[in-house]
Amino acid sequence: MAIKFKVYSTPKPNGRAGARLTHARAISRGTYNLEKVCRLISERSAVSSAEVKSVLDSFAWVIELALEDGCHVELDDLGYFSPSLKTVLNKKNENRNMVYVDGINYRCSTSLREKLRAIDLEYVKVKKKPGDWETRRNELVKYMEDWESVTPRTYAEAFGCSRYRATLDLQRFVEEGVLAKVGYRNKVMYLLANNE
Repeated sequence: MAIKFKVYSTPKPNGRAGARLTHARAISRGTYNLEKVCRLISERSAVSSAEVKSVLDSFAWVIELALEDGCHVELDDLGYFSPSLKTVLNKKNENRNMVYVDGINYRCSTSLREKLRAIDLEYVKVKKKPGDWETRRNELVKYMEDWESVTPRTYAEAFGCSRYRATLDLQRFVEEGVLAKVGYRNKVMYLLANNE
């Protein structure tokens, strides 16, 4: 197994002169949802999938409790969790800036970082051509056998197209009854229609 990646070049911001900036971006093969995580942990241990789900639910509750209490959470083999704050500046009165919790910061543990650095990387040079509609449908069904769900982002990465093309394709798959759309707004994912 290897992490596939592409290399992108972007111009310097604000029209500054000089060489373009180059950065690598990992290509996601999908997302491990809660059900898959529970199943994998259950297969590796003597704990049922339902018990794993209960422990993960309690784990999320403990992190929330600790952060609400003004504490950080550190787990030896996983990493460090802390609240992420955002400040909205008040242009009229600097003493009335608004500060709120915007999310959670996560810093990877040293042991996990070392394990991740040992993973092979595979450079993907050529962007796949989308192919005709039948080919895309067959490739999607094959992809769904491994990953069970797809989002516009993961579709675009897996099939080498833009997010715009991915969104249009996914809408058409729903209209044809191949996929079912679940979720709302930015939490949308698509499942095979016969798996609902």
